[in-house]
Amino acid sequence: MIDAAETFSKYIPVRVIARILGLPESDEPMFTRWAVAVLQATPEEHDHRAAATREVLSYFGDLVDARREERADDLPSKLIDMRLPNGDPLTNRHITGVGFLLLLAGIDTTWSSISASLLHLATHPEDRERLLAEPELLDSAIEEFLRAYAPVTMARISATDEAEISGCPVPKGDKVYLPFGASNRDPAMFDRPDEVLIDRAHNRHVAFGIGIHRCLGSNLARMELKVALEEWLARFPNFELATDADGRSAEWGGSQIRGPRNLQIRVGI
Repeated sequence: MIDAAETFSKYIPVRVIARILGLPESDEPMFTRWAVAVLQATPEEHDHRAAATREVLSYFGDLVDARREERADDLPSKLIDMRLPNGDPLTNRHITGVGFLLLLAGIDTTWSSISASLLHLATHPEDRERLLAEPELLDSAIEEFLRAYAPVTMARISATDEAEISGCPVPKGDKVYLPFGASNRDPAMFDRPDEVLIDRAHNRHVAFGIGIHRCLGSNLARMELKVALEEWLARFPNFELATDADGRSAEWGGSQIRGPRNLQIRVGI
């Protein structure tokens, strides 16, 4: 029995993002701690989130300074050598902001999506067996898992002008919230919206946002999900939900980012 969320789902995005950014493996536990502190903190834990944010920005500030002295084969070095359309280089603030975004947004969301997908397959053996028999369905299954278990709970935008949404007036300056879970189960858009159909066609979910607010790393996340599920199913074609010594099976957590934080799986059944 293993905790798949802790030992598998979390490991993959941490390692991928660390390699893209040229960060040492020895710092990976710190990256996870920061991601959890910033993205899962409750409003009452504002000070905890703020402290973690300062640590991340300080870390990347030191990294950018080091890369300016000596380049490496990583994203920060490439960003240092880039130029804006007017010919100006990116500032330390620009590059630090990119690192901050990738490190935090690239870990918790993918971790949550992989865990939710494994939880579904552990509790729906008919879908697991179908994927094993028809591996060509994996792409559509991933889109359906993203729709049904969208890791980002909502997005908030500000109205830059007066508007109207479905007859509801939105004054200029008001905040508008897009709840991804509700949007992805809209019966006007999806047939049988509360069912997970791994062969669903024309799946226009908004798990990655929409328009100019679409997730920058959506293609990377899809790739990580696909590789993770392919490798898991190849190694563990038979598995089921289990319970640990404290009676836990799968515990969902998070506020801005939601997914199984504890996922006890028994393999080789």
